[in-house]
Amino acid sequence: MTLALPQRSSGANPRAPAVLVLTGGLIHLVHQLAVLQDQPAQRLAVLITGVLTRDPASLEAMQTTMEKWFSHLRRQDPARFGKLLLLKDDCGLRSGDWDLCYLNNPWVVSQRSLVERLAIPAIIVCGDGLGLYYRCARELRAIVPSLLKLPIPADGRRMQVVVSGRQPVWHRPPQTPATPPLAARRALFETLVASLESEAAPLVAAWRAAVGPRGPIWLCSVPNLAHQFPGQHLPRALLEQWVRHLAGFDPASQRLVPIDHPKAPPGGSVGQDRPAWLADPLRSSIPLEVLVRLLEREQPGRPIRVAGLTSALYGVRHLTGATVVWLPVLPLWRHNPAYRRRPLEFLHRWLRVRRMRLLSDQPVD
Repeated sequence: MTLALPQRSSGANPRAPAVLVLTGGLIHLVHQLAVLQDQPAQRLAVLITGVLTRDPASLEAMQTTMEKWFSHLRRQDPARFGKLLLLKDDCGLRSGDWDLCYLNNPWVVSQRSLVERLAIPAIIVCGDGLGLYYRCARELRAIVPSLLKLPIPADGRRMQVVVSGRQPVWHRPPQTPATPPLAARRALFETLVASLESEAAPLVAAWRAAVGPRGPIWLCSVPNLAHQFPGQHLPRALLEQWVRHLAGFDPASQRLVPIDHPKAPPGGSVGQDRPAWLADPLRSSIPLEVLVRLLEREQPGRPIRVAGLTSALYGVRHLTGATVVWLPVLPLWRHNPAYRRRPLEFLHRWLRVRRMRLLSDQPVD
């Protein structure tokens, strides 16, 4: 997918644009690379932005995982991805060197400020995760502009939006978005799975041991909320209330395997006082969607159910055959006293989950 750009000249011959991709992680890139794969590029570079850059160990782990995938792509499809380069940081980036930027969200300051500093004249907005659209950092701020179809200021830049699914009217792009190349996106995801299979094997084995040999496999994509609670742990009472909403889960005979959010506190989201039906939490730089796909291959025909409140459930729904189960938001209000002081924060969370659930309930690509 290409965006019309004025051609720069080198002598008498115009050249392909220099393309910079600002991303938040591997599943972001599955969508972004599918969108840009037919874009001619003189240079093609990827830079991780956002909160991960403030955690050097996690950033290094993500970069190592990403480079394994890039090596795989360069070998498999040199015509499209032979020039694909991972930048470790933005120190060497200079103003005027880049013609086109693929980014997740023009409202995110870490991405917007780079586009402005580098004077990039054109952007393609690809959304969060597997192409979920974010109007701005807070759902509440998005409602009125979305209903009124007000544009996002682009400061003279050309902009195109390529995101997944039909957005609710209270949270939609300011222009009609283009449809992502879904077949290409699925194919790129399978290359990611193949490139990370050996690295993921120990974690998949740990899942298999935790859930036991029979019955459905129950996983939980833990939301990034532990820092809001005393001791930076999700309270046991909240976990017990959530599990009562998992239809078909039997706490007496089954175990739920929590997958910690990459941004969870260093000690993990779940404290030592956890119920017997909850397995030890696992955390990895490998995306949940990849791990679920590998588990499907190891356990063909065995039902896999992934509970949670995160955008990873959208990716699981559209990239794997697992069933997703959305946890209720109301227990957060009951067990998080901070929401009494900041009720709009709770409403924001409810709206965000509601939107992701609406998108996930749409037909699978």
